[in-house]
Amino acid sequence: MLPIVLGSCIPKNCPLNHKFDGSFTLGKQDKDQLLNKALLYLNAPYLWGGKTAFGIDGPGFTQMAYKTNGYRLLRGAQQQSTQGEALSFIEESEPGDLAFFDNNEGVIDHVGIIMENNYVIHSFGKVRIDRIDHTGIFNNETNTYTHKLRVIKKII
Repeated sequence: MLPIVLGSCIPKNCPLNHKFDGSFTLGKQDKDQLLNKALLYLNAPYLWGGKTAFGIDGPGFTQMAYKTNGYRLLRGAQQQSTQGEALSFIEESEPGDLAFFDNNEGVIDHVGIIMENNYVIHSFGKVRIDRIDHTGIFNNETNTYTHKLRVIKKII
């Protein structure tokens, strides 16, 4: 048995005779494809530092959704908030824009992707969809605001 590390290159004479039948992305995709890729992570469990469907954190989720559409985001929520163009009002946002949230000390510590009709998809306990307004993210299960909105950025 030959162990193969993920991401490794396998020589042409590989005994596995494996063929990839999936799809792949070349170049940058349209913004409307971003949410389709993000929805693939729905219900993936939260894992600090994670970037896979087996466990993912907030900025890892946004980074991977953008990456699979051909766009580069930095790793942390604070770092990602330095990218793109700030919007003045939530009403100016479009599906695929990023919403950033801060803690009580004013440090940006959470990020999600804006969806249509005042919804946001983000990783909090799991990748989930919640309501968003000018105050922040409203969780219907707990009937409380879980995150305070700081800024919305247009990346694409």
